[in-house]
Amino acid sequence: MKGIGTMAAKTKMIPPQLPADLNEAAWEDLLADEDHELVRATMSGAHFEYEVLEKCTLSKVQFRGCSFAHTKFERMDMTDAVLENCDLSNAVLHKGIIHRVHFKDCKLTGVNLSKANLGFVTFENCLMNLSDFVEASLKQVKFNGSSLQNVNFYGCKFKDVELHECDLNEADFNDTSLKGMDISTCTYERIDIPVQALPGCTVSPEQAIGFAKLFGLKVKY
Repeated sequence: MKGIGTMAAKTKMIPPQLPADLNEAAWEDLLADEDHELVRATMSGAHFEYEVLEKCTLSKVQFRGCSFAHTKFERMDMTDAVLENCDLSNAVLHKGIIHRVHFKDCKLTGVNLSKANLGFVTFENCLMNLSDFVEASLKQVKFNGSSLQNVNFYGCKFKDVELHECDLNEADFNDTSLKGMDISTCTYERIDIPVQALPGCTVSPEQAIGFAKLFGLKVKY
């Protein structure tokens, strides 16, 4: 069955622009750089946890099996990056700029992306429970097959955001418009979406029954 509402067009994504000749790098290379820049690099198995690194720049980089759990990246600028099987649990990317980045099979439980600016970003098969996107700007962002339980999307600005087969249980969309979005393939037992956020959102018939109660409607079976 098709969802009810305005059908949302699929998000047109621009993938990360990675050159073929990436250089092997270690996290110490970034720390040693005076401007905290890492460019055209690939890194595997790095562990940089419970640290603080402000205003770092990551461009045309690839990370595999790295852990940045509980690390504070204040105002990070990350462009053209691929992260596979990485752990950013409880990392802080507050006010970060994240552009043309693909997160695949990553753990982002409790990650703080409040007031961040995300563009052309894909989260594929990621664990993102309890993540914080408060007042973030998301443009051309795709969440695919990811767990978003208890995620806080309060006050976000969405444009061409796609949620496909995600777990949205207990997700909070207060003060965020879902106009043009499609959540019909997503699952949840409870979700916090105010009435004013729903116009223009595509939902499944089953979801529509639940939302009808918000409008004071009685569904007759």
